[in-house]
Amino acid sequence: MEEIERALSGDSMAFDEMYRKYYPLVFKMRKKYYLKGFDREDWLQEGRIIFYHSLEKYEAERQISIGNYFKFNFENHIKSLVRKQCAVKRKIDAESISLDQKMDRQGETFFDYMGVENNNALDQMIIREKLEQLPEVLSIFERTTFNNYIVGKDLPEIAKENEVKNGTVRSAFDRAKKKVKDIMFD
Repeated sequence: MEEIERALSGDSMAFDEMYRKYYPLVFKMRKKYYLKGFDREDWLQEGRIIFYHSLEKYEAERQISIGNYFKFNFENHIKSLVRKQCAVKRKIDAESISLDQKMDRQGETFFDYMGVENNNALDQMIIREKLEQLPEVLSIFERTTFNNYIVGKDLPEIAKENEVKNGTVRSAFDRAKKKVKDIMFD
């Protein structure tokens, strides 16, 4: 108990000496749980923080060792961090939208998904340069189909105007979409 009081009173040597005994526990949890972006030092730091809090709240009369108390607190803390990371990932996945959905919904405002108006001049210049490659990459029919789609025409309407099958227009549109994706994300 005296050792705990010294560690809590600001004696960093006493604290470090106590905490080093529990390094194996920290490394065991590191093998058991995965935290994205956490390296060895991050795990040790999290352990150090939880160990200090465990010392602050430790009550010897509860008939549990400080090691078991720290293990319980540390594992619960790590589980909370894992849950938090998973929740953030799920939120990002739930809010994401595919490029195809974007194109289907926005038509001529298709390229607004990049937030061009919010980007700096260099970003706008890069986007413009990439888009200037489209005439070189798209065939005449792909370009016509894509331009008509961008101005709001649906694929059956484009097929009727060009006197071709719907499947032909769909294929040209899909090829154009793939080429646009390749250019934009190159």
